[in-house]
Amino acid sequence: MFDLTGLLLWWQEAGIRFAWPDLLWLLLLVPLGVLLYRTVRWSRSTSVADILSASLIITGLLALIMAIARPEVTLSLPTRADRLMVVLDISGSMRADDVEPSRFELAKSTIEQLLEQQPESLNIGLVTTAATATLIQAPTTDRDALSQALKDTSLQTGSALGSGLLIGLAELLPNAEIDVQSIIKASLKGEQDAASADWQLAPEKVVTPGSNRSVAMVLISDGESNMGPQAIAMAELAAQLGVRVHTIGVGTTRGAVVQAEGISQRVRLDAALLTDISGLTIGHFYEADNDQDWLAIYDAIDASIQFDRRQPMEASAIFLGAGLLFILLGMGARLVRHGRIL
Repeated sequence: MFDLTGLLLWWQEAGIRFAWPDLLWLLLLVPLGVLLYRTVRWSRSTSVADILSASLIITGLLALIMAIARPEVTLSLPTRADRLMVVLDISGSMRADDVEPSRFELAKSTIEQLLEQQPESLNIGLVTTAATATLIQAPTTDRDALSQALKDTSLQTGSALGSGLLIGLAELLPNAEIDVQSIIKASLKGEQDAASADWQLAPEKVVTPGSNRSVAMVLISDGESNMGPQAIAMAELAAQLGVRVHTIGVGTTRGAVVQAEGISQRVRLDAALLTDISGLTIGHFYEADNDQDWLAIYDAIDASIQFDRRQPMEASAIFLGAGLLFILLGMGARLVRHGRIL
């Protein structure tokens, strides 16, 4: 008995699906036709060549019927990160000189190196964050504009890493409809915990952390954050959107003393916070004073081609073309041998 269900399961395991699987019952016509032909025309003198030509015609008919059922195959296509958002901490603690010439200057010079290493097709944007976060440059391939925007940045008071992540995400994924104003207003009222209700995504919009390979973020900071939305909460938002956040720590755990408004304070690198942010989003944590780490950033943002995006494609034309080719070959063989095609 013809087991269509079993055949469909076998095809699915092989990566082939059909838009109109019910039409596959037409495959029954092929063996019936073969049986009829054998009864009428087949003889004991049938040669191997005749059997081969008949097999080609039968194979072609099977392919034509499968084409009618509209087969689909799933292909693995290359993906490439095409938008990268750099979030730069410009808070007062970045003035510290525990790395040369200072945390801020080191961060800016290494961002310049990062820009030079990226392919020209990669759109890169810049967000700065202190007491508030500002989109300095929307993602662009214009490296001169990015360099100028970076040179124009200066240190400010306050530190709101969560705001920087929030603004970066909203710019990278405008279709996510992130309610930036509600989250910011809640944090200004001191309702950081309550603000979580404003960024929780609808279940149907939540994806696997790190699964969005078309965008990525790089947060460059010493890890100090004392205002705005909680950085960890915004990292969780990035994780729900599938965006990887790679963090780069600037400074040392020994720290350095900085002065602001007549007050001296020792500031240290908070590697734990930056590690948690990258960990939540399936990103990586790097230290800015390690040259090898900087060279590895390009690989870390998954900008290299990867065959990890699967897309269905209708293959009816392929089956149709193959079917016609087999039938023509079979008929041609019979024509050469017998002067007729049947």
